[in-house]
Amino acid sequence: KAALAHYTRLAALDLCPRIRVNAIAPGSIATSALDIVASNDELRAPMEKATPLRRLGEPDEIAAAAVYLASPAGAYLTGKVLEVDGGITFPNLDLPIPDL
Repeated sequence: KAALAHYTRLAALDLCPRIRVNAIAPGSIATSALDIVASNDELRAPMEKATPLRRLGEPDEIAAAAVYLASPAGAYLTGKVLEVDGGITFPNLDLPIPDL
């Protein structure tokens, strides 16, 4: 994660001012890949409980973040990592990590 953030900043500096570089760091997203790992409620429930929004993210929410970063609304952003994770990376929440 730190490497992604560092690379994003370096690429943004290298390519500015004509090209903006940003990244998206998704949390647990309800996809077929997650279904392989957490196919039942016994595994999914702790993941949802550990997320402040109490649910998994949806692929459309990641797509919306990408659209935002590429749109005029994100025109003054570069070198940033947008965490789309339902708040699980909030500092000092002391959240339990599910044992998968």
